Order: sequence, then structure tokens, then C-alpha cells
Amino acid sequence: MRRVSRALAAVVVALVCSCGGGSTGFNPGDKAPEVTGTDVKGNEVALSQYAGKVTLVNFWATWCAPCVAELPLLQTIHDTLKDKGFQVVGIAVDDTPEAVEKMKATYGLTYPMIIDSDSQSKRLFGIQGMPESFVLDAQQKVLVVTDPDNKSGPVTRIIGPRNWSEKWATQYLSAPAAAPTDAAPAK
Repeated sequence: MRRVSRALAAVVVALVCSCGGGSTGFNPGDKAPEVTGTDVKGNEVALSQYAGKVTLVNFWATWCAPCVAELPLLQTIHDTLKDKGFQVVGIAVDDTPEAVEKMKATYGLTYPMIIDSDSQSKRLFGIQGMPESFVLDAQQKVLVVTDPDNKSGPVTRIIGPRNWSEKWATQYLSAPAAAPTDAAPAK
């Protein structure tokens, strides 16, 4: 029984650590890597198609419970800010078009999804845990964001679910052009 408890504790610690902070390898102002995949209909899509808008890029998976819980909140921020030059783009990692289409229907999601069934985007962005989000400016450069759940300061990535319908997200994401891209390297 003690071995099982220790093993379970080790697994919990590993999971918690995988959802912590850490560097993306991106500095503020770095161009985001190109991600390609398909949409739920099988059409080829690329992250660069969304250049020209400030974009919240959210990496998620249908098998990730915190990711799924975050989907309606991402839809809310998308709906709230889409007329102000803002875009949410979901990148479904290790998923099938059928599973993603089911989630879109279940939660009434209208923002675009890129299905990355071979996980190329995870490698390109150095994804550490899911869900994980980045904010890109209109030129698809990585922005520094103030994450109220990260007490160590501004970051270039947000690891873990957030309540995107809270006031902080709406205020910050409605004016991200004012966010510094030349700040000190983020955590």
C-alpha cells in the first residue's frame, strides 16, 4: 500500500510540474512558428491565415478535461472581442477531425480550429502542458502577457486553464497592441 501511495504521489507531482511555468524558448517579439493542419472538414489550414489580427492561440485536446472545461470560456472571449480585431484559434493536438467536430458541436464553438494529428505544433511551440495558450500580435509575434494566475510576472505562455471570461482577460486582450514586446525575457 505504501508503494502505491508513493507512486501515486510521484505521478501527482509530475503532473503538477508539467502544468507549471517555464520558458517557451520565445522571447517577446519573436515570430511564432508556422503551424499547419486540417480543419474538421479536412481542408488544409495554417496559423498564418490569421495574421492581421491579435490572436489567442490555444493548444488543447479532446481527451484533456481541463482543456474541454476551458472551451466555452474561449468562445466567450472570442465572441466578446471578435469585432475588435481579435481572434481565438484552437490547435487540437493528437486528435481526429471527428472528435474535434463533436466538441465544436457540443459547445457551440465557432472560432477556427487547426487539427494537428501528428503533434508537429507541440514540438514547434515547445508545449509543456495542456491547455497552453499564447497571444500573438497582428504580425504573429509573441506578446508578453500579464497572467493573474502567475505571480512571478509577465509571461510569453500561459500553461493551464484560465477563466477567459473574467474582466482581466477582456481588458487585456481588447488592447494587446499596448502590451510590450520588448520587455525582459519572460518566464
